[in-house]
Amino acid sequence: MMRRRLATTTLTGLAAVLLLAACAAPEAADDADAPDIALSEVEQNASAESCWVAIDGDVYDLTEWIPQHPGGADRIEALCGTDGTAQFEGQHGGQGGPESQLEEFRIGELAD
Repeated sequence: MMRRRLATTTLTGLAAVLLLAACAAPEAADDADAPDIALSEVEQNASAESCWVAIDGDVYDLTEWIPQHPGGADRIEALCGTDGTAQFEGQHGGQGGPESQLEEFRIGELAD
């Protein structure tokens, strides 16, 4: 009886951990369910209130990142509604931290 209770408790605890991990995961779109977003739609989100940026073929909603950006809000606001690939690569290209952080805000792929 004790062994069965321990196994049940362990499974219940594992399920809780998995559920919490799933809930805490970022809402970034993965490749399977990433919508195609036209550059014209990115261009319609060109303000601090709704800031979408295309970078290297993907689209990111950076609205929430604007006040958090270590280099200042103006750096991100200048990219809103544009293809910011050249600017991002020029500033952060090859740096794992910024590239990893960017993935948290991915909302889709840039349509051809």
